[in-house]
Amino acid sequence: MTADVMDKCLERFKVVQYDPKGQKFDPQLHEAVFTIAQSESENGTVDIVITTGFKIGDRVLRAAKVGIVKKN
Repeated sequence: MTADVMDKCLERFKVVQYDPKGQKFDPQLHEAVFTIAQSESENGTVDIVITTGFKIGDRVLRAAKVGIVKKN
């Protein structure tokens, strides 16, 4: 119930949540917390999302905390 109220409030102010899994790493949108050496994904892409991010239009309110792929 609380989550529904919070979602409706955020929706009213045009706040959107984004999940960057599989996207190319962008330091403007993502905060890299760690790197992963062994993965099937392409180098420099987001493989694990710890917390999703929030935006209002193009403005980032909270960057998504992610783990990115880094192959040697």
